[in-house]
Amino acid sequence: MEVIIEGTQYLPIAAAAKQLATTELRILMLVKRDTLAGQLVEGEWYISAASIAGYDASAEAASAVPACRASCTASSCGCH
Repeated sequence: MEVIIEGTQYLPIAAAAKQLATTELRILMLVKRDTLAGQLVEGEWYISAASIAGYDASAEAASAVPACRASCTASSCGCH
C-alpha cells in the first residue's frame, strides 16, 4: 500500500526491497546513507518511489571505497 506524504509517493519498505531485489535491511542502510529517501510513519518505514526509480546499484558499487584498518597488512584488501 503506497502512501502520499507532502505530495510525494512512498512505498512500504518490503515493496521497495522487492523492487530493488534486495533486503529490507539493505534498504534501511541506503536510507541512512541518504541514497534513498525514507520516512518513518507510525513505526513503519516507507521509501520514496522517485528515489527507488532513480537508484542505480551499479553506480553505488563503483563509488564504494574500501575502508582500511590500521592493522591491515594484506595487499589483497585494496588498501595498498
